[in-house]
Amino acid sequence: MALAANSNRFTILETEVDRLRQELAIPGLSMAVVQSQEVVFARGWGHADLERQIPAAPDTPYQIDSLTKPFAAAVLMKLVEQGRLSLDDSIAEILHDEVFALGPRGQVSRDYHNYCQRIRELSEDPSLPFAFLLQDYRGDTEPVTVRHHLTHTAQGVPGTTYCYNGFLFGALASVLEKVSGQPFRDLIVEHITAPLGMTDTVPGATEMQEQQVLARQAKYYRAHGSGFEPSDWPPPEWIEAMERCGLDSTPSLNAGAGMISNVLDLAKFDAAMDRDAIVSAQSKALMFAATRSNSGERRPYGLGWFIQDSDNHRLVWHNGDAPGAHSSLLFKVPAADHTLILLANSDGASSPFDLTKGNVLDSPFARLFLHWLP
Repeated sequence: MALAANSNRFTILETEVDRLRQELAIPGLSMAVVQSQEVVFARGWGHADLERQIPAAPDTPYQIDSLTKPFAAAVLMKLVEQGRLSLDDSIAEILHDEVFALGPRGQVSRDYHNYCQRIRELSEDPSLPFAFLLQDYRGDTEPVTVRHHLTHTAQGVPGTTYCYNGFLFGALASVLEKVSGQPFRDLIVEHITAPLGMTDTVPGATEMQEQQVLARQAKYYRAHGSGFEPSDWPPPEWIEAMERCGLDSTPSLNAGAGMISNVLDLAKFDAAMDRDAIVSAQSKALMFAATRSNSGERRPYGLGWFIQDSDNHRLVWHNGDAPGAHSSLLFKVPAADHTLILLANSDGASSPFDLTKGNVLDSPFARLFLHWLP
């Protein structure tokens, strides 16, 4: 259902979004447009569940993948404001006595250095499809900080090279739990989903609420011949490799991924960020500023958000992508006071465009939205 279907501008947007959905092999897509902190348009196209012919709608919940990162970053900055954490705190010092799974036969360690050594061992295993996420992490020999994990500059010499890494970002959940004494999911609920009334989001305020969201979430698909086949994440080869290495293969919430939400709830988060209701204006300015390398070179990522400039526009955004399963995009144009939010039940809204390199305008949805703005 459109909230502004009688507008010619929105009719054009509806038509073009559906055209892109079909071109990019997306069975179901939901979208919202936020203007001045209000949802001015929201609808779905296609089907959230092909087998049961359930249409995609604005209230359809989806896995949001890496759109979890801005939520985690907001909680982290809240703890910074409270003086419980510094961006320049050492990861090794915070986590020095944490319990880490080391691999086969359920081995664990309370030694962060041993954990880093195990990461190096796994990074050299050519059979691991995710080994690249573990390469050249020097947490036991270099001064890797919270800021480095938060800005994807933790690999190699810390602060030197941008390398998008959901695994290392996800480890910030352990940092937040250690300094707060609370489970990461409880921090998300306490600081964001409960006060904002995000009742179609997991993690949520109650177990019953979460079960209702899970029961309604979209079913996920990959292209197969001229149609689609059901798809899960992680793929079987990842699960097999993780279990062989003694790693937990069960998908779970961390700072890098794992939340479920819909476009209307994400619009509440977007509006709250704009009115400084989650973190202060000063903290938000830090989050929405591009990182600089040790040598002063501009990087495409801030504190939990991608940042870029185009035609005198500052673009603030994040995507989510589970290859072969689901995808998402939250795209803010602050100067125009507009935000595009879209969620899809295939990887077609992100995977074809390699957005983690830092250019949102490689996405035809983002280009369409930018050209459509008044």
